[in-house]
Amino acid sequence: MMPIQDAVSILYNKKIGPDYFRMALGCPALAGSARPGQFVMVRVPGMPVPFLRRPFSVHRPLMEGGEVIGFELLYKVVGQGTRVMSEMKAGDLLDVLGPLGNGFSYPKGLNRAFLVAGGVGVASLYYLAQRLSEDSAAGMTIFLGGCSAADILCEKAFRAMGALVMITTEDCSLGETGFITPVVDKTIHGDGKPDVIFACGPLPMLKAVGDIAAAHGVPCQLSLESAMACGFGVCLGCAVERASADGGYWHVCKDGPVFDSRDVRI
Repeated sequence: MMPIQDAVSILYNKKIGPDYFRMALGCPALAGSARPGQFVMVRVPGMPVPFLRRPFSVHRPLMEGGEVIGFELLYKVVGQGTRVMSEMKAGDLLDVLGPLGNGFSYPKGLNRAFLVAGGVGVASLYYLAQRLSEDSAAGMTIFLGGCSAADILCEKAFRAMGALVMITTEDCSLGETGFITPVVDKTIHGDGKPDVIFACGPLPMLKAVGDIAAAHGVPCQLSLESAMACGFGVCLGCAVERASADGGYWHVCKDGPVFDSRDVRI
């Protein structure tokens, strides 16, 4: 399906933490065609020109009476654009383009999956976990890492899906202390290898997850976070190096944002 561009009405915009919000947008056609790992490009009305669109993962579709009525964004206030978004109310309009990019994929008969999220990287993994819980009998272990307890999102929802949830924070405020990647490695050594690892978060975390997967011979898909100006691979601003011998570059918006960890050099 071709991407949709439209002025989309906000259904709600809920603060869920000191800097985090869930925003629901009423666009059934876009929501119905979006796959886990895909994203939308958002332009905030009233922002100074030039103000480029910003990418946001599709967090989950919204259902009502068995029908898709829209989708949700999970975002963190980090700059002027997201600050303006955080102040918007139900009924306000956002200019939205999507769904864009290539999402996560998984085989039938998946037995066990690891999902590794760093901070707001959980935004795209939640939709994936939802699909896995509906479409597969796979057992899921969710690894959530953050600077503090305020950065640990969706824990209760993951547990409600029947997933095992493991948490680390750098300031000791919740779960184990430190980064989440050593816990991933320790779990593989202790409980055995999963069929696949999915990860989204900061680049250093993704590199570490990819290295762990390679060391244990586990397929791994990484959703890369990148500044994007267009969403179509035209501006060439979101380049990431290919891991192939002949070199070259991928573009996160067009070729990703989800990549096989063996295909990219982070």
